[in-house]
Amino acid sequence: MKIKFWGVNGSIASPCDSEQIESKVREVLWALKPDDLKNESSREKFFNSLPHRLKGTYKGNTSCVQVVSSDQTQLILDSGTGVRKLALELMKTPLGRGQGEVHILYSHLHWDHIQGFPFFVPAYIPGNQIHIYGRIDSLEEKFRAQLSHPYFPLLFDQLGATIHFHELEKEQEILIKNEIKVQTEMLYHPQVSHAYSVEEQGKKVVYMTDSEFHLEDMQLIQNAIELCKGADVFIFDCQFTFHDAISKVDWGHSSIFTGIDIASSAGAKRLYLFHHEPAYDDTKIESLLEEGFKYREKAGNKDLELIAAYDGLEVKL
Repeated sequence: MKIKFWGVNGSIASPCDSEQIESKVREVLWALKPDDLKNESSREKFFNSLPHRLKGTYKGNTSCVQVVSSDQTQLILDSGTGVRKLALELMKTPLGRGQGEVHILYSHLHWDHIQGFPFFVPAYIPGNQIHIYGRIDSLEEKFRAQLSHPYFPLLFDQLGATIHFHELEKEQEILIKNEIKVQTEMLYHPQVSHAYSVEEQGKKVVYMTDSEFHLEDMQLIQNAIELCKGADVFIFDCQFTFHDAISKVDWGHSSIFTGIDIASSAGAKRLYLFHHEPAYDDTKIESLLEEGFKYREKAGNKDLELIAAYDGLEVKL
């Protein structure tokens, strides 16, 4: 199984601006020493020593995660703006010839989780089969509204691919290609969101974004832990700082500290910070990761890996 992050931002796309890039370049140049420039090997060593916030960025597109099974079945978790670039990659597969199939699982239909779909090129190619899943009432009717006038120049019925809608029920477990087991769990978020677990050949990925947890609802927390049990990869909404999580109650988002608690209780192996706050720069996002390392020690779970997700990050299981 392969997982690739194509969009990790929350709420709205927020790429680095010129001022932020200039600040990165300055910090790198100021850190250089003469020995770092001696030869190609020393330059490579210096570059590799840089933190991701300086040689890359955590910021960019909104929620979109690709999961590819061992037999190359394509699953997509949400279609935020990141799905546009994913679509271009998929055009190199049978989907580019109108002979492909893809399964898109939606946590909910807030704008930042669907806004890339009108730019998902395989949807315009006749012959392709696109399956859309969600634990959402009137899923097809609501989804079609995105591709309508005056919000977009093309209409849903102008798509060339065959679109299949699958409206999931509570506690319903589905099998994709008879090999990939998918389960969902309800989350606390305005108008409700749902987490997904995807399992294949003993490997498990859990996608739990746009989620908020309160001690007054222990059942919600326990359900999240159950879904996450034994996860190899746990993708979690870490948008808020601890202060934000307290001051922005009912906004529907969480922090790395909640993610660590759930992951530790569930025995998850790796926690990926996801749905980054668009107002935070890369330095701030890395500082949240550092706070997570400290909290992990206090929680007594040194084995839990913590990784801040970014566009283009690949994970192989």
